[in-house]
Order: sequence, then structure tokens, then C-alpha cells
Amino acid sequence: MSVRAFLAFLCWLSLASPVAAPAALAPALWVARDGDTTIWLFGTVHQLRRGTPWLTGPVAKAFADSDVLTLEIAPTTPDAMTEALVKVTPVKPAPLPPELDRRLRKRAHELGFPAQAFDATDPWFAATTLAAQPLSRAGYSPGPAPETLLARLADRSGTAIEPLETLDGQLGIFAALPQPAQRTMLTRVLDDRDPVPVMDRVVASWGKGDVATLNRLLASDMAEAGPAVRTALLDRRNAAWAKTIAKWMRQPGTRFVAVGAGHLTGPGSVPQRLQGLGIEVKRVQ
Repeated sequence: MSVRAFLAFLCWLSLASPVAAPAALAPALWVARDGDTTIWLFGTVHQLRRGTPWLTGPVAKAFADSDVLTLEIAPTTPDAMTEALVKVTPVKPAPLPPELDRRLRKRAHELGFPAQAFDATDPWFAATTLAAQPLSRAGYSPGPAPETLLARLADRSGTAIEPLETLDGQLGIFAALPQPAQRTMLTRVLDDRDPVPVMDRVVASWGKGDVATLNRLLASDMAEAGPAVRTALLDRRNAAWAKTIAKWMRQPGTRFVAVGAGHLTGPGSVPQRLQGLGIEVKRVQ
């Protein structure tokens, strides 16, 4: 089945069972255009519950009409992920303060991990792993998320996939965070016993295209993480991505750029930085 046929089938499903099917979502979509170039900017959430109908309407059409799919990183395999993690894992991690270490072991045990599961890792890895576990139990996973589905459809149709970053580079950003910032990340995860309600609010705001609320939620999260985390995870990457997209504007064709929604909202976002580079960006959904 071609991508266009598959998208048509998805749209048909959303109309065929109006009572049983969940309402289609309308996440925010932007576009930058000139005479021979179109670049769509679509903000994603990296995990969703199955059956979340987001690939409809203008988003589906924009993707189907694109020659290239751009993601943060290229699709990867578990083996490649393991290999990349090994590269950034320190030979001898810095020891955690005793109370933080005690809390980490307790939470790891509660979530089904061996107490020593994170002894050989940095705090950022423990934080991201422990944060994902309750979400997984609540039905969230990368499988239904935009990056996964878009990559699968692109592969099926022969659409080129060009990443903005490498897996090694992205993991390296986390590994390079100062130890105090990493410990703050871990402390926040341990303090938050149930991240599911916040994730539900993020997904609800994302699905309505409510970028103001989404920005408040994500900005609050970044503020709690501290300036070093925001600088590394958002500001530097947004600046680099905007420069890359500006170069693509000089090349003919249509490109669909799908990156985390936090990169497309608020001060210093990719659309705002593109405007600063003289490229008009218009919200279309």
C-alpha cells in the first residue's frame, strides 16, 4: 500500500466509525515557503498511547506531499542503541550523594529493576529510564508516536529520511551535562511519583495545537531542570537546526521536519530563530 493510500485509509477509518473512534487530533503545523521550496515544521511528542489519531488533515497531506522526512535522529535498532550507550557510559561514574543513592535504589526496586541496575551509569540515564517506566505502564510508548510511524511510512514509500543529529551525538549531549544538572534531573524524577497526569496534559495540549499551554508545561519542566539543561537540550540545538533549515531553503523540494514540540514553541524556538534569519514561518494548523 502506498503512503497516500495508507493515509486515505486512516482518514476513512476516522469517518467510518464516528461513535467508536476517538476524535482526530490537530497538532500544530508550520510552513516556510519560497518559490521552489516548502519546509513543513511539525512538533511531536516522543511517546503516545496506541490508537491516538494524529496523522490526519493538513499534517497527513503535508507529509504525503513531501520528498524528504527529517527527524531528530535516524531510526535505530536496540543493538545500535546499546552500542551508542556503551560509548557514552563512563568507565567509573562519579558516586552519588548517599541520600540520593538510597532513593535511587529504592525507586529502582519499586519499578522492578535490580537495586544495582544504575551503579555503572550516569544520573541522566537513571533519570530517563525511571521516568519512562510509569509512562510505559500507563500505555505510553514510542511505537504510536509520530517519529516511529512517519519513519515506517517513509521507509514503505521510499521517501528519504535525513536526520538532524546522530544517535551518538544526541546521547553525548546528555552525557556531557554537568554532574549537578544530572543529579537535579534524577532528583526531580524521584520526587515525581506519578508523571502520567503531566504527560496526559502535555499530550492533550499537543493534540489541540494549544502551543501556549504546551509551552508553559515544557518551560516549567525546563526551568526546574535548570539553565544548563535548557541550554544543552534546547537552545543550542534550536540554533543549529534553524541554521540547517535555512540552508535547505536554498534547495528546491518539499521537506517534512518532525522534531519534539518543545523545539517549536516559545522564546528561542526554531520558528522564531528562522524568522530572525529572514525566513517567514506561518502557522497552518
